Amino acid sequence: MTSVLPEHPWSEALERMERELHGALAKVDPIPWRPPAGLGPIPEELQERAARLLEAQLHTIRYLEDVRQTTARHLAAVNAVPRAEMGPHPVYFDLIG
Repeated sequence: MTSVLPEHPWSEALERMERELHGALAKVDPIPWRPPAGLGPIPEELQERAARLLEAQLHTIRYLEDVRQTTARHLAAVNAVPRAEMGPHPVYFDLIG
């Protein structure tokens, strides 16, 4: 097993993807992803790091899907409330009868 220099293209690519992942939730606009070009096979020393990054990305995807579903439920609840209408409408609501 050989040591991978910090300036190795794969090391740089993983660092960039890690930064983008950490910043993804802090941004309103999505980060356009472009696959790195000319990297070749990933070195064995970086495979574990790449696997951790993949797991973090998958966790973020699951989290964002949960947030999306919660937001959709909240929106459905808001849309279920009748809109205010122009014209006369009851001032009191009969809870008993």
